[in-house]
Amino acid sequence: MGRNNSYSLLEYRERQSHISKVAWQRRLANFPYKRETRLCARSKCGITFTTEPGDPKKYCSQSCAARMINQLRGKRSDETKRKISATLKGRPNPRRGSITVPRIRVICRNPDCNKKFLKERWRKKRFCSNICAMRVIGGQPTSPRASKGKGGIRKDISPTIYFYSRWEANMARLYSYLNIPWEYAPATFDIGGQKYTPDFYLPKTKTYVEVKNFWWKYSKERDEKFRALYPDIQLEVILKDDYLQMEKVYARLIPHWEYKNSKF
Repeated sequence: MGRNNSYSLLEYRERQSHISKVAWQRRLANFPYKRETRLCARSKCGITFTTEPGDPKKYCSQSCAARMINQLRGKRSDETKRKISATLKGRPNPRRGSITVPRIRVICRNPDCNKKFLKERWRKKRFCSNICAMRVIGGQPTSPRASKGKGGIRKDISPTIYFYSRWEANMARLYSYLNIPWEYAPATFDIGGQKYTPDFYLPKTKTYVEVKNFWWKYSKERDEKFRALYPDIQLEVILKDDYLQMEKVYARLIPHWEYKNSKF
């Protein structure tokens, strides 16, 4: 091809140059640069990283670089410290103007702890740690998850009994439908630092009944402690599969049976 072809025209070259500049500005141009894998120069690191062949980078991160450089630099002399201090004098504080959350000092509500700790004013934190919280809350009649159920008084069952979940209320309805005498949470047992109150007591069979949707670690430990300390007391645990099986049979027969979309 001769020199007079369209590729050698100045107008064509300027147009192509403009297209390339616009593509570069819009991040549309992407050139596959060569990369190589290197091992971090800090002997105790052992991390590999990728970089361009012409990059003098020897360390995988700024942390590794600072450790090696500070080690090679050695301990700063008093004169060097004074020079750094003089250089920084008069500079504005980088933290000035940042928002700091005000805190207040309170005392842990665990009587065996009484440790002072800091908390934000708006937080309702009463204990210094989860361990202290469980030592106190675990001694209450209900477990921490029971309070998250749909609690309330069901007037079709009783005007005074407060049930902590739909499942408990439905079990009370089921016992009444089957003419089984029942009592709601009549006794509380000490199981060593904690108190355990089963949901129901059936006087005819002298059996305590616990209705559990979440059979998690706390529930298992509590059940094991109860059975070890009170081996002569009968305790029946109704888990999710058992409850759903009973619901299939009796839900349509019993008035006011509660589902997920119920009021409570």
